Amino acid sequence: MKRLTFIMLAFMVLSGCSNSLPKMPEMPSWTKVSLPSIDVYKPTILQGSILDIKDVNQLELGMSKNAVMDLIGSPSISDPFHKYQWDYINHSTIDGEQEIHYHLKLVFSGDVLSEIDKSGLDGLSSNQ
Repeated sequence: MKRLTFIMLAFMVLSGCSNSLPKMPEMPSWTKVSLPSIDVYKPTILQGSILDIKDVNQLELGMSKNAVMDLIGSPSISDPFHKYQWDYINHSTIDGEQEIHYHLKLVFSGDVLSEIDKSGLDGLSSNQ
């Protein structure tokens, strides 16, 4: 008798654990709440000279300072210790993801362009 009572009690407890609850009816689509998504703001930061590779490729030795300035604009840095050297530098971030870094160095002899160093223009050529 004790064994039968134990089996019946166990059966009732275990049957209560089954997934026999009735399913809830599906709610209409207009009642579903959608939460707004949160996007992290990633600013565009432009620092330095913004150059166009087409304009840089038009630079030629022998050009005057005024002609260079008309073509690509004024330099980012005008160093008093290197007054015959103009540096065009850019360190920018587009939408917080794409980084652009380049450096163009121009050296003048008096008022005439005598040296063009495009070795730091990897960032400019790949983004144009």
